This record gives sequence, structure tokens and C-alpha cells, in this order.
Amino acid sequence: MQDSFNLDEIELQVVNALQLHPRAPWNLIASVLGVDPVTVARRWERLAGVGLVWISVYPGTPWDWDVVGANIYVRCTAGKAGAVAETLLDDHRVATIEHITGDGDLSLTVFTPNLAELSSFVLTSLGAIPGVRDCRTHVMTAVYTEGSRWRLRALSSAQADRILASRPPAQPKPTGPLGAVDQRLYAALELDGRAGFTELGERVGISASTARRRLNSLLGGGRIVMRCEVAQPVSGWPISASLWCRVRPADLDRVATQLARLPETRSCASVTGGRANLLLSVWLRSAADIHRLEAALADQVDDLQILDVALSLQHVKRMGRLLDGKGRAVGVIPLIAHNEAVVSDG
Repeated sequence: MQDSFNLDEIELQVVNALQLHPRAPWNLIASVLGVDPVTVARRWERLAGVGLVWISVYPGTPWDWDVVGANIYVRCTAGKAGAVAETLLDDHRVATIEHITGDGDLSLTVFTPNLAELSSFVLTSLGAIPGVRDCRTHVMTAVYTEGSRWRLRALSSAQADRILASRPPAQPKPTGPLGAVDQRLYAALELDGRAGFTELGERVGISASTARRRLNSLLGGGRIVMRCEVAQPVSGWPISASLWCRVRPADLDRVATQLARLPETRSCASVTGGRANLLLSVWLRSAADIHRLEAALADQVDDLQILDVALSLQHVKRMGRLLDGKGRAVGVIPLIAHNEAVVSDG
């Protein structure tokens, strides 16, 4: 594939539509865009075939799946960051790996069943990798927004409303662990988030109608999240950065809610385990925008301290998806949730 690849307007709109509803029917998207359904499907298949777009599937929140989410900054000996990242690629506990600037060499997003397992990962698994010098671990305590809510904004408000209206209706979130059938359905979706209900039913061992009902329940109840991803270099927002912040504990919820609404924000989470109590991840148009963002935050948010800024040099893994040097998807490693969560047959 040629290096200088850009998405045209129709392709940007298709991606935006699937950001709003990753399983929206092609005929609906075609109707919204005023094009043929075959054209829409072919555009998506062409982009997906070269790894420029994909559908990710993951737990709605760590707490629903009895797992702990953490961000870990890893410092490596000189010249070893690449080898350390390569060693971690196949570890299903490590959802995201970034090569970064700042007070670390790698940034990891990790999910483990509990704090004891997180400790084991840090001390035993991570600590045993040659080239790892030390690390800094922050446990996520609340997620105010994350990548599934970030938008390209290629659709008009009226177009977006039509797509949003097709999403499964919100449902009360059930309590307790996921059943075994829903775990298998989740695993099948990790392989192909847009697989038809007949295909999903065959993979899971249930009827197509049951697959539809269970998936709509999982999505409507927020038990799982599906998100349409686009390779960052062709998104129009090629720069990503993480800001470690501290605000007064009494203001944390208000400030995090405010920052989560910024158009640049990809994720915003409260964290514990160090001086920082808020982690903000953003996508930007240019590297210079990080200074404008810092200035805007200082002006708009009282008593916000930015303790550290890490610019992402390269994502090598994002929510289980393996990425090449140009940000394109080249493989997937299933996340820990459906492999180790305790399930019932309900």
C-alpha cells in the first residue's frame, strides 16, 4: 500500500457513522450518505483489508468484568524499549502499548483480575523482562470517557442522529458476571465485530435470533463496548499525548467531567497511586497543539496542575489490536476479560 494514503469524504463519513454505531447496517449508512449500499460496504472492506480501519471490542468498564485497570509507565535501559514492547505484545493483560517521550519510555494500559494479579504482573512478569529498569503504576478508579466516544465529526447533526437512532436501546445493566454464552459471543466479536448474527450464532452455538437478543442486551446494558477505530496517521489527528494532572480531590469529578467533553479528548480517567489523580489522553492536529491545549487548560480549569506530558511516538498495540509502524492493524490479541473472568451458565 502506498505511504501517502488519505481517506476521502465518503470514507470519513462511513468511519464516523460506524463510530456512532459500529454494527449499523450498510443500507442505513448508505441512505444517510446518499450513496449505494454496495459502495459503502466496498469502501469499508477496502480500508479494513489494509488495516486502516477496524472494530475493537472490550469490556464496558473494568468493574463489570471483575478486573482492575491500570496505566504503567516503564523506563527501559538505553536501546531496549523496542525489545521490551515486542516481549509484551502477546500478553493479553496488556491492552495498549505506546512508545512515549517524557518520564518513561513505554506507556502500558493493563487489565488484571485483581490487585494481587496486578502486583504479580508488575513484579514478576514485567520486572523479569531484560531491559526494564523500573516502572510507575497508577490504578484507574473511574473512567469519564474513552476512545469509543471520540468522533471524526464528518457527519452533520441530522445524519448523526439517524445513525444514533439505530443503536440498541439502553437497558438496565444486569448484576453479576457474564454467562458462558455471552463470554463466547464476546470472543467471537473480537475476531469480527461486524459478523452477521447467523455467523455469530454458529460460532457460539446459538440461534441467530438469540445472538441478536444477547448482543443487543450486552450493548444496551453497557456490558461490552464496540468501537470503530481508524489508523491515526490518516485520521486528521495524527498526534497523541497523555497529560498527568492533579486537581483538588473535591473538584476531581467536576474537572474530569469538563475535560471529558473536549473535542481532543480520547480518554479521561481518575487514577490513584502517585501525585497525579487525573490522566487525560488526547489526539491533536499537530505537536504544537499540545502547548495551546496546556495554555487553555490552565486558563479554563482552576488549580489544575499538569505534572507530566508524554507525547506518543508510536502505538504498537491499542486495545488488543497490533499495529505496524504506520498505525495500521496487523493482528489482534484477545484481552484478558473473557479468558479469566469467572462465568456462570446464565
